[in-house]
Amino acid sequence: MSETEETSVLVLGIDELASAVARKLHLAGHAVAISQPSPPETIRRRMGFADAWSDGTCTFEGVEARRADKTNDFLNGLRSGDFIPVLWHPFDDVTTRWPWDVIVDARPATDRGRELLRHLSSLTIGLGRGFVAGETCDIVIDIGGRDPGAVLREGTVKDRAPAQDEAFADGALVHAPHHGLFHGSKLIGEPVEEGQVLGFLGTTAVVANARGRLRGLSRDGGALGKGAPVAEIATSREPECVGISKRDKLVARSVGFVIEIERSGVTPISLESFF
Repeated sequence: MSETEETSVLVLGIDELASAVARKLHLAGHAVAISQPSPPETIRRRMGFADAWSDGTCTFEGVEARRADKTNDFLNGLRSGDFIPVLWHPFDDVTTRWPWDVIVDARPATDRGRELLRHLSSLTIGLGRGFVAGETCDIVIDIGGRDPGAVLREGTVKDRAPAQDEAFADGALVHAPHHGLFHGSKLIGEPVEEGQVLGFLGTTAVVANARGRLRGLSRDGGALGKGAPVAEIATSREPECVGISKRDKLVARSVGFVIEIERSGVTPISLESFF
């Protein structure tokens, strides 16, 4: 497929959900880039491309992402399809430096509200709460509740507790007792016991507050502020700690389906037409 035939897609965010979406679209043959203008806060580093931001490159589930420090890096990734370029430039710069066919906002919801996307590309998709289909974006895809991956062509996701949008209900977070540099002594995916040392924040031992497996752990040598998440311990019997979660697979598949339908010009069937 030539460059002009490809669908160019910008995915906003680099946490586990954004990474699952970017990987799915990349493998589907789209020209995909990730936008992450600031250091990612996620500690679930084996569930996405987050480490590419700091390390320059990261391979996740067989797909490589590389930080695009130069324009040539960015263009090479899009044209070759060998890797997904990660852009760290400001939002306004990223959304105007390439004629994006599709923009997918996979960033977590915040109290600041969602940005207006609809005018930025031919098709804009918002994942989760805070978007309004037909106003702030073209299509909304639900990421939580009972039906992750549900497509809304008008309106917004129904109000519900933010916890219902969380990918996991079994996570016990360990927070930094003070600011400092963290040096870990465990690996993500390893089993831990309550009270076990996970690493040191300066000279202070950081200990597990539950028994389970490490799903998240801060980068070794990273600077943390007081109260920042240091680790996440999955406490269920069969936890998801590495790779793509079941929920994120459903959402990523839904995004891919919506793009395929919209770009093909097919009008989706509405059940309302049968009544």
